[in-house]
Amino acid sequence: MTPVVPDVPTRSHRRRGTAPALAIAIALGLCAGAATALAQGRLPAGWAPLANSSGAWTLLAFLLALPAPTALTGALCGCTGLVGMLAGYVATDLARGYPSSTGLLVFWGAAAVLVGPLLGLGAQWWRRGTRAALGLSAPCGVLLGEAGYGLTVLAASTDPRYWWGQAVLGVLLLGAGAVRKLRGVGACAQAVLFTAAVATAFPVLYLHGSVVLLLVP
Repeated sequence: MTPVVPDVPTRSHRRRGTAPALAIAIALGLCAGAATALAQGRLPAGWAPLANSSGAWTLLAFLLALPAPTALTGALCGCTGLVGMLAGYVATDLARGYPSSTGLLVFWGAAAVLVGPLLGLGAQWWRRGTRAALGLSAPCGVLLGEAGYGLTVLAASTDPRYWWGQAVLGVLLLGAGAVRKLRGVGACAQAVLFTAAVATAFPVLYLHGSVVLLLVP
């Protein structure tokens, strides 16, 4: 009896997997953006920040890029996923009679184009075990950095329990991801340091980037 040899993914197989991955990223991104717009002002006080959270979109973009067949497709999925979220949000608000400002479009459009590919590439790094510590640090760092931003800058206007919950989620994801993919104390230390760097940079970039919303009509 001739043994059955499992198929090895070829370049053509990977190319055929690119279009479905991108289509799923765009479709789910549009749905997430629309859901975000509809949820604003309707969620209970404890969950209200979820509809204004960068962390939620960041984590979703990372997850959308995980099934991509190649690192390049993963980067494209991260970008198109965030672009889809922005488009879904803007279109839903426009349909409800709330046109978005140019500043919002510029700020989040730039974030989608610049940050989206990095999240997608990081997802592929983590999935394949290549630079896994660096890939894992991106979403976890954003979750922790935004939680710190929420607990300080937004402390007077939002429920702190949400931000504490997001911080705990960031720590749990970092720990679970490290256990699953990282090997050795050195790799785990790198993941912690990279995550701390992203978490520290997030409030600074977010505060200065938000100036665009004020300067652009």
